[in-house]
Amino acid sequence: MVVKTGGMSHAAARLKLAQTAISIQIRDLEREIGVSLFERHSRGVVPTKAGEVLYERYNELERFLERTLEDVRSAAGSPAPRPFVIGLTPSHMRLVGADVLIAAGTKLPATSLKLVEELSFALIAALERKEIDLAFAYDVEGRPGLVREAVIEDELLFVTARANAPDDSPITFAEALSQELFFAGERGIVTLVRRMAQHLSLEPHIVSDMQSVPAIRARIAEGGASLLPYGSVADGVSRGIFAIRRIERPVPSRTLYMVSRREERSLLEDELIGPFLQDVVRHICRASAPYAIIVDPRFEIAGASS
Repeated sequence: MVVKTGGMSHAAARLKLAQTAISIQIRDLEREIGVSLFERHSRGVVPTKAGEVLYERYNELERFLERTLEDVRSAAGSPAPRPFVIGLTPSHMRLVGADVLIAAGTKLPATSLKLVEELSFALIAALERKEIDLAFAYDVEGRPGLVREAVIEDELLFVTARANAPDDSPITFAEALSQELFFAGERGIVTLVRRMAQHLSLEPHIVSDMQSVPAIRARIAEGGASLLPYGSVADGVSRGIFAIRRIERPVPSRTLYMVSRREERSLLEDELIGPFLQDVVRHICRASAPYAIIVDPRFEIAGASS
């Protein structure tokens, strides 16, 4: 949770624990392993390379343990009800995660819901391994056995610390690329930026490409800049930490897909899951509406672009 939230205090609030308890557990863990797991700074913490490795391996172990428990129960002849598992990117988990859980309580009385947060490429891999049932992921290529349904075209915004923003006026793509840019681990963003830059004969000034969204947020807060979807920084914008500027000439954007394994019919048509999933998609569209175009008319909401 410290990695996901980017700070001891934020993790403590999410886990309903005292911040000192979190700090002590991290300190004891670092002593036991013998390496530093976080770099501390004024606005929070950023995982070190060792911390990133431990975080990734922990997630793998957690998924393995869940599968083991399911297999044990199944072998005993009393399998536990399997929850419906949805994968969200970090930006959409931050935007709509709480709303999705609330909707599940009213729309899925006969089953439980589990949300998984990963980057897009990891969500698709988990879907193919049948570890999750549905994913909302960016820039998904067509693959055998998977069905993708476009949901929104999501703009990338130029993001800086509020203190470093002269104003909120639009910035050209060329002007954005002239800045020192830091990117999170979403491979599609860096690929998109490099491809657009090459087409325009521009050279992007990319300083680093980290695998941690909290680390990127911390870097921006310290004075860096990035091109990110609104969901990655919406909370920081509302608190006056980040400033966003729309990018024009051209506008960089990515497609968000709802992806599932190929069945006889779409999950949206399922009598139980379908109405709930439509609510989830509408939550995503509503939260992204200021900086996104809704692709599928089934998910139109009042006052949103189409």
